[in-house]
Amino acid sequence: MRKQYWIAVTVLFFSLITVSTCATSGRPVDPGVFPLSPVFETELLPRQVGEFLRIHPLEEKYTGISDGFGMSGRHGRNHWHNNDPKTMYVGEKQDFVFDISFRIEQLGELHIWNYNEEGKTENGIRNITISLSNDNITYTEAGTFELAQASGAEKLLATNLTGGTSIDLAGKSARYIKLSPVDNYGGEEFGLSEIRLYRYKQDVFKGAYISASPLERYLNGRFISSSANYNLFNGAGLSDPFSADAVHDNNPAHMFADRNRKIAGFPIDLKGKYPVEKIVIWNYNGAGNTDWGLRKIRISYSEDGKNWIRTPEVYELPRAGGENNLTPSLVIEKHLYARYLRVDNLGNHGGSRAGLSAIRCYIGEGWFADDLPDWTALFSNYVGWSGSDGFFATSLDGRIYAPDRDPADHFIHFHFGDTKISVVNPRTDFRRHTYMPYNTAAALHGRFPDSTKITFTWPERNQAGTGIIMPDPPERVTLAGSDRLKFYWLGPSFVIGEKLYVTAAKIDFITEGAWGFWGEGADLARFDITDNEVDFSSLVIIKDTANRLSNENNQGNWMLTAGVFENTEQAGALNPDGYIYIYGYMDRRFNRFRSLIAARVKADEIENLHSWEYLLENNTWGREMTNPKILSRFGATEVSVTEIKTGPDRGKFLFVSTPGTIGQTIQISIASSLTEEFTNSQVIYHTDVPQSWPYNRGAFSSNAKVHAAMSNDRELYIAYNVNGDENWTYGDIYRPRYIRFARVPVIQ
Repeated sequence: MRKQYWIAVTVLFFSLITVSTCATSGRPVDPGVFPLSPVFETELLPRQVGEFLRIHPLEEKYTGISDGFGMSGRHGRNHWHNNDPKTMYVGEKQDFVFDISFRIEQLGELHIWNYNEEGKTENGIRNITISLSNDNITYTEAGTFELAQASGAEKLLATNLTGGTSIDLAGKSARYIKLSPVDNYGGEEFGLSEIRLYRYKQDVFKGAYISASPLERYLNGRFISSSANYNLFNGAGLSDPFSADAVHDNNPAHMFADRNRKIAGFPIDLKGKYPVEKIVIWNYNGAGNTDWGLRKIRISYSEDGKNWIRTPEVYELPRAGGENNLTPSLVIEKHLYARYLRVDNLGNHGGSRAGLSAIRCYIGEGWFADDLPDWTALFSNYVGWSGSDGFFATSLDGRIYAPDRDPADHFIHFHFGDTKISVVNPRTDFRRHTYMPYNTAAALHGRFPDSTKITFTWPERNQAGTGIIMPDPPERVTLAGSDRLKFYWLGPSFVIGEKLYVTAAKIDFITEGAWGFWGEGADLARFDITDNEVDFSSLVIIKDTANRLSNENNQGNWMLTAGVFENTEQAGALNPDGYIYIYGYMDRRFNRFRSLIAARVKADEIENLHSWEYLLENNTWGREMTNPKILSRFGATEVSVTEIKTGPDRGKFLFVSTPGTIGQTIQISIASSLTEEFTNSQVIYHTDVPQSWPYNRGAFSSNAKVHAAMSNDRELYIAYNVNGDENWTYGDIYRPRYIRFARVPVIQ
């Protein structure tokens, strides 16, 4: 009788238990539990770009420099622009004025792609003056800058300034931005290809101000958050946007007051999970209406922006005086780990509204997790490969840990599960001409997310319903009169010598069941690596005819396709024993949890599936999967086990997953050895899917794991997937995202 195993059909069930299993998520965390790097640093971590701000031209004729057409992907500063003049603007010398999201924002980087028509790049602007305004009447110059000339190349990265850097608006507050050309590179007209503007994002170090926003929400694609409450976070009205000692003006246009004086409170999205050491509040200071200011408050914090934990202290805020130099009304020094904070309203000073002027939060000591926008943008493409479900990464030279390697000598291989090949409209985000291979791949030259150095590989349209790795020979299924091929969803990959190995779960179609398919087993795929490239024509399938990679026992169904740790000299392990450790998951009978299990095999015996050993409950290794040791109750279909290379926990192992496969939580735990259970589980991040998501009908996140091939001594890069009911319609809903997990530098 053929055995069939659950793979994805059960993941929805397991996602429902995430909140109950992650009992530690609501508690403050000891900042010393997972120190990935020394406490004291000599330099800052690499600065990340802030969130993309959609800007709106005040004149339709220069819409082309802000609409995304001609760009390779969505919202990234690292995307390239083509050299098609139809996707640019060129014309008479004039000012370009934009409304920034119809609200005052705190501004960070401005990236510019100069005019890039081949043979006519002299029409590109050379010197340009940038001015900012809150009302489109009174403008303040931010400076005059010399832009680099474009090359006319087919794939042009942002040209920016002649020195190579972007324009840094350094946290200035504005609703309007004006670009005024001074001169050009000798052409008869003045043009640009594209500009992209980003919200301010702080350097991360102890004591730094945390750039934040209101809790941004969407309903059926419509933005429903109030624009006015951005004033609490955008720096408008403050004498210094970063200082906890700044004074605030008395202009009501720079404050926020809710018409409901009994509003529950004012939520804050820190755009990452940070150790917060200080919260500073300026009460409502509008002249004549200072009674709108809050009188008593509490502070609450949350992992997900929905479930809140209220701290016990009650704080009193003095009524503001309405003068033009309001000093901080309240400074709260309290250590909290949070993605979201809320100033709870316990009563105001008697007015008809409830308001504040500004809120500022500051970073304390400990670890943090926030977005990696450049790596996320690397997997956004408007043409061709435009999103996938599961994905893994590895270094093609097999050196996972190689701090001395020149980045130019680094070649990273990615492979993906179900993939959308399509054309995406930058303005509407609608897909068209879409088809779906079951698995695809990509190669990145270098250790940086350069969109001009990544190449994607996928089957052509007439091969839809296939992939780069398929059962060999093909296995066909006739279902409801349709002839289909069984296929693989790919698991973790690893390199031994000059061979790339990929674990692969074999998927069969069925008529019953929630999603119409089953995982019926697993195999091992092998490719040759030649001159730092995968030779896809060299594919060999090592078939698991004896059910060594997946099976069922008296405890449940299991599959070894979730994660891998290479404890070898080639991979750079600290204490290599020559084994490849393969991690899987067990869906246990009469048990709500998806459990983490492990196997191992000597690197030189990897293709002899009978030599694989399983970690058993008695802490021994055996050739039969009887009573396997459960290393974690928070397993998933994709996970990671990573060796900690620096700091007090050097040599220990970090387990990262989305418990149960689907859910908002990204969770970590730690073990002293490869045979010990992972303990001290902590939620380090909640994704903002679905509440802060334009297409939130059925959107979800899943399968978080470390991508060690891109990580370094000071930062772990963690990837997760976003999927949803409308992934065939919208281009942004179905692709990987990245965050980083690191320790806050303490600069002395």
